[in-house]
Amino acid sequence: MSPAQKFYRSIGVRHHEVRTVWLFFLHNFFLGIGTILVYVSANVILLENHPETSLPIAYIGSAIAMMIVGKLYAHYEHLLALRTLAVRVLWAVIILTFIIDVLVLAGHSVWSSIAIMVGFRMIYLLTNLEFWGVSAVVFDVRQSKRLFSVISSGDMPAKAMGAILAALVHAHTDMFFLLIVAFGSFLAAIYILRLTYHSHDVHATHGSSRVRQPNQSLIVEHLFGNSRLITSMCLSLVAVATVAASVEYAFFINVKYKIHSTTSLLQYLSKVLALTYLIAMVVKVIISGQALDRLGIRRSLQLLPITALVGVIVFWIVWVLDVSEPTWLLYYCALYLTFEVMRRSLFDPVFLVLFQPLTTQQRLHGHTLVKGYYEPLGMALAGVMIYAFHAYPELNEWVLFVWMGIGTLVAFLLLRRTYQNYLNELKSALSRRFLETNELAAPEEVLNLVLTNLESARVEEVINAMNWLKTHHPEKLSDASVMLLSHAELPVRRFALESFIDLKFPVDAPLVYRLALQDPEPAIRALASRLYAGLPKADAKGVADLLHHPELTTRKGAILGSWKNRPYTKLATESFEKLSISNDPADRMAVLEIIRGLQLQQRSDLVTASLKSTDSAVVNAAIRTAGVMQNAALTRQLVNLLSDKLYWRTAARSLSDMQTAAVPFLEEAVLASSDTLLIRRIASVCAKIKVPESHHVLTTLVGKPDLTVRMAALRALSHLESVATKSEIYYPVLQEELKLAQRLLHGSLHKNDKELLACLDYEIGLLLQRVFFLLMQLYDRDVIASVRTGIDHASRERRANALEMLDNLIPRVVYQCLQALLDDVPVAEKVRLVDAQLEPFHSQEPLLTYILHQGETMFSAWTISVALRRWTSRSLANTRLLGPYLNHPIQLLRESADGVLQVVKENHPEWYQRLLADHPTIASQHMKSTEAHISDFERVIVLKNTRLFADTPENILSTIAPIMKEVTYQDGQTIFQKGDIGNCMFVIYSGTVDIFDRQQRLAQFGRGDVFGELALLDTEPRSASAVVASDVLLFRIDHEDFYDLMEEREEVLRNMMRILCQRIRLQNEKIQTMSVIPNNG
Repeated sequence: MSPAQKFYRSIGVRHHEVRTVWLFFLHNFFLGIGTILVYVSANVILLENHPETSLPIAYIGSAIAMMIVGKLYAHYEHLLALRTLAVRVLWAVIILTFIIDVLVLAGHSVWSSIAIMVGFRMIYLLTNLEFWGVSAVVFDVRQSKRLFSVISSGDMPAKAMGAILAALVHAHTDMFFLLIVAFGSFLAAIYILRLTYHSHDVHATHGSSRVRQPNQSLIVEHLFGNSRLITSMCLSLVAVATVAASVEYAFFINVKYKIHSTTSLLQYLSKVLALTYLIAMVVKVIISGQALDRLGIRRSLQLLPITALVGVIVFWIVWVLDVSEPTWLLYYCALYLTFEVMRRSLFDPVFLVLFQPLTTQQRLHGHTLVKGYYEPLGMALAGVMIYAFHAYPELNEWVLFVWMGIGTLVAFLLLRRTYQNYLNELKSALSRRFLETNELAAPEEVLNLVLTNLESARVEEVINAMNWLKTHHPEKLSDASVMLLSHAELPVRRFALESFIDLKFPVDAPLVYRLALQDPEPAIRALASRLYAGLPKADAKGVADLLHHPELTTRKGAILGSWKNRPYTKLATESFEKLSISNDPADRMAVLEIIRGLQLQQRSDLVTASLKSTDSAVVNAAIRTAGVMQNAALTRQLVNLLSDKLYWRTAARSLSDMQTAAVPFLEEAVLASSDTLLIRRIASVCAKIKVPESHHVLTTLVGKPDLTVRMAALRALSHLESVATKSEIYYPVLQEELKLAQRLLHGSLHKNDKELLACLDYEIGLLLQRVFFLLMQLYDRDVIASVRTGIDHASRERRANALEMLDNLIPRVVYQCLQALLDDVPVAEKVRLVDAQLEPFHSQEPLLTYILHQGETMFSAWTISVALRRWTSRSLANTRLLGPYLNHPIQLLRESADGVLQVVKENHPEWYQRLLADHPTIASQHMKSTEAHISDFERVIVLKNTRLFADTPENILSTIAPIMKEVTYQDGQTIFQKGDIGNCMFVIYSGTVDIFDRQQRLAQFGRGDVFGELALLDTEPRSASAVVASDVLLFRIDHEDFYDLMEEREEVLRNMMRILCQRIRLQNEKIQTMSVIPNNG
């Protein structure tokens, strides 16, 4: 690393930011030269003309002028593009400098000196607004926090140079030439600004700000730009500016009265000012960034008022001690120097960072308001107070410090409030911004609207209206029963019947009976039979006819309805008993549905027998019924079925429906089983059982060494309500994850193997997910969820706001490690940053050996496969690492281990023989592996080379490879016809396939092409036919298998959704392009 790189790294500047930082540094440098030369000129003249009165009047006049300029700037900020506004501001500064030049030559009075000071303050404000406006658009919140102190330090050496020049100024003509130099400096600043425009898109949209919160004060909105953050910043800066002006006045006046010679005074001031600016520059560039990292924003903001408060306390100590004149002079110099260094090097950069979470327009408007109106207001308040006591020098001296003490305390409290509003604004910047339900229309208006929607022609509106009335005004739904039950649309009739069954309200019995017998839809007839048989005024003969109806659905509905209707209970029981002795699968499924609907606990024998059926539909129905039986034996069977490939999803739903009753059995299985697949599925069930007992089961899984189990448990916990933080459980796990990250980063160091590095990146990505899930258990869950979403966001600013929110929420060690993992910096830099936070890393075990040692406990199958293919055996003990992988259930790992075994056989025959002795089945396993047509490794490569999965990591593709089935078709065979229900996707390994719409050939696909992919997510009819053009070998991926995989592996689902979104976005772009009609007129 070169010295320059070390220097940039020490001040927090990254390689791609160097040019930008230099441009802003130089821009601020030239602005600093111009403003300090004007400042020198104004102060020299003021100190010659009764400073005890001219200074406070200059403060008041400057404040008024700055407020006017600030309002003008805010006006044009909304009208002009930022690029144009910034250049025009600098030209306005040059014109003001010219006017001051004229005043310096022509004016020698007190009012001329005041006018010159007012001119300086206007120039200072305009240059400040221009510089910050451009930098606020170019840098995001995290860059601002890191770089504002660096780029804004450009004016420090310039001001130090100007302060030294003050000692050389003894006449107005000298100052005239200083102002001529200021002209050139401002012109140079314009040139640097144009270079910045060429390097960056400096643009601020004039969009609307965020929606005002319901409890936002209209006064706040009018005065402070619709933001509590801006409000508190404005008020804070009023207090800070008041204290700053008081400190400056106390310094200048006391130095003036204690050093009577003008020459000595100027030389003394020049030394103090030069020292102040030089120290401020050093602190800004080198120390402030590190101090901010250690202190955080809140403490950094509070340092300035604390410094001022200490200064006030020291004043009273010095006052009581009645010290000599030199001591007083030293005190005032130390107070001014310390306060200004803290203000310029630490407070100002941090204070400006607070604007970054706001929208761009709010940010620029807020800064203009704070700097252009409220900071001058604080200066004006100080000026008025100082002028009020100027006739009483002795009184004025201590009253000034009382005033400063009060202002400091107010500033301290307001800055604390500002920090809280800053955190809230960060949350708002990350929020989804949906309306709350209490912001909807008034209840009476909603009711009228819903009643109108009952007569809508749109089915969705009618059903939504019924659903709302069912919850809020069920009596209104009953009034409309005849209209709804006679509705022409099936979904409306069905929802109405279901609602009246739940509500048990009286309805028109003849109309319901007619539906039970005559409605064309079996589902409606079943529901109508159930409703009618449960009516107190139902006709006995009608109920009996329904209970013995030849149609099974009608009979089932009648049994469900009449079972608890006392006059007909006996008839219902007889009908049920006749149905239960039938061996027909349809009858058995109806019986199981009746048992489930009525929760007939005494019929558990029927459910147990049905679980052994050879008919999968009957077994699924039995599993659903077992979930309501509250039977220990049946519940254990459900838990065991979580390992079943065919029935696990139905079992999982039944267990989750049992809620608290299922938890003891799930916990029992977790303690007894070592099957990671079963434990992961138990975790997914617990996620839907939102009780403390479920939380306890998941918490025990968090500490498991298997990271797939840990991930499943943490993901499940994120769906449960927060409970009292168990930091003693989560913090050690968090430390484990950070240590693993450190291990992986060190393993990535000095590696050029792209495939291995991609695997490590993938593993770090999974690690980051686990870390965020852990943080959700330790801190505000909604905030962490928003941060996680923000970090994944495409917007640079959204990502920056997310990380900034983390910085203010989690411990510094964790934040610094996360920042290193998430930032786009070289691996060596990541390693350095993480090592600085954690204990030094020491490991004698090479990375590849470490991966093989840990296996699937810590790493995905593809990462292990890559490690195996690169691993070299060093000893017999080392070679025995192959053992578990040679008989591994995952084919990909068996294939990779078999490849290493052949190398061992060739290079170390004696080690190979020892392995054969330890694992006698190796030879037969090798024979079986060679019989496989296409290896899983090759399947992954085939998928990677398809257009659909080109951007998908191999770690995810390796989970798809096992569910790819090899199928072959001969030339001319039809793979599927248009209109067939799609239930699988195909990947072509060899050969060609034509796609037809009737007789028209739409496309021809060859090796590596994919067709029928939408069937993976939606089993809709095929839109075209596929016919073999030449003998093909295809990989078929079935819909059901892929759904199972997506439920097991969330990353597969997320990746599939990303792919589909990309395709939809691409199609939309094509449609938009096609819809553009060229204007030839």
